[in-house]
Amino acid sequence: MDEFFSTTLTNLHSNNYNDLTLVIGNESCDLDSAVSALVFANFLTWQYNQIRCKVCTKAHRGEVDLPMKEDIFVPVLNVDRCDYELKTEVVYYFRSKGIKDSDLVFRDDYDLEALVNNSKSKVVLVDHHVLAKRDRFLAPFVTEIIDHRPMDKSEWLYKKDVRSTIETVGSCCTLIAQRIKDLSVLVAKDVDFFNAYPVCTEMLRATIILDTVNFSTDLNKATPHDKDIVQFLESLMKPRDLEADRQREHDSLIAARKNVANLTPAQLLKKDVKIVGDVYIPSFPILVKEFLNRPGALDAVSEALQKNNCSVALLLGMDLTEGLQRDTALYSPKTPEKAVKLSKYLEEATNPSLGLSREQLSGAKDCSYYWQLNLSASRKQYIPTVNTFTANK
Repeated sequence: MDEFFSTTLTNLHSNNYNDLTLVIGNESCDLDSAVSALVFANFLTWQYNQIRCKVCTKAHRGEVDLPMKEDIFVPVLNVDRCDYELKTEVVYYFRSKGIKDSDLVFRDDYDLEALVNNSKSKVVLVDHHVLAKRDRFLAPFVTEIIDHRPMDKSEWLYKKDVRSTIETVGSCCTLIAQRIKDLSVLVAKDVDFFNAYPVCTEMLRATIILDTVNFSTDLNKATPHDKDIVQFLESLMKPRDLEADRQREHDSLIAARKNVANLTPAQLLKKDVKIVGDVYIPSFPILVKEFLNRPGALDAVSEALQKNNCSVALLLGMDLTEGLQRDTALYSPKTPEKAVKLSKYLEEATNPSLGLSREQLSGAKDCSYYWQLNLSASRKQYIPTVNTFTANK
């Protein structure tokens, strides 16, 4: 993988390439998004090198010794470089695999709009298929989408021939691994990529284990497709003690994700956030109740709303210390009536039912606070309901 990083970044920095493909994860930049982008860009580079014919190309060029510009495939972490440290599990895991911060491309490292407009460019979206407002300029360049969220056609801005793999599974890395398998067969290479890049195999497996909470039957986040892919990856890795190895991987990533003691409320609000319309939706690796007990928490929420031109905050919390717990709160300092309306909308949601049980918090009386009884419902299940609410407001 070191050669992939070195060659790709050198050619990108020096503008020494023919076609450019950006593989871009979603704006929350969680481990699923980051690994999906990194592994798929690495695979596309490997595939390109497998199918191109250097001899024919040189003969066609007529001069064997002339340097040839090649296509490059660049993974983009959809977060500013200064915010990378907030993604604690991503930082921990990448560094544990020898991936240096300097190996990575972040969204503010380049003017992405100028980059795609000034070169022969394609964009592959992974772990999302609805572009944030600031990224809508990418839509004409999108050629492929790989995502595990429920289909949302309300903001489908893409060309008719875009290739989409959208399937509701526990982890986008499941679909990335499946796509790599399928494309590898086309070049008669079967499992060659996974064997050539064992670190990619390991990262895909670890991320699926994290996203499915190690295939917890209580939470039911894993699908048969997730299980099949992990078994396939493990058939290549051959761990000695499969169950113990899975649990060790899961626990280490959970600990890294929860390592937020030194983050301020403002940083926690930026750690894993999505914006839907004017609704700001941060997801915490701690309970919302714990976040709201931190000094200055609501002031930080107000500042985040103002900075991002949002009117309502929908805070989502999760804790895995003693079994899974989830909670949520809504807050709107300037338009409290809107938070009340969205609260009622979420209470009455049926697809799925979120199982919201109201509770009054003494330290945050201006918030609508709930325990979430449907433990399987993550932010992915909230977003379609929020989309409908913002469309009908």
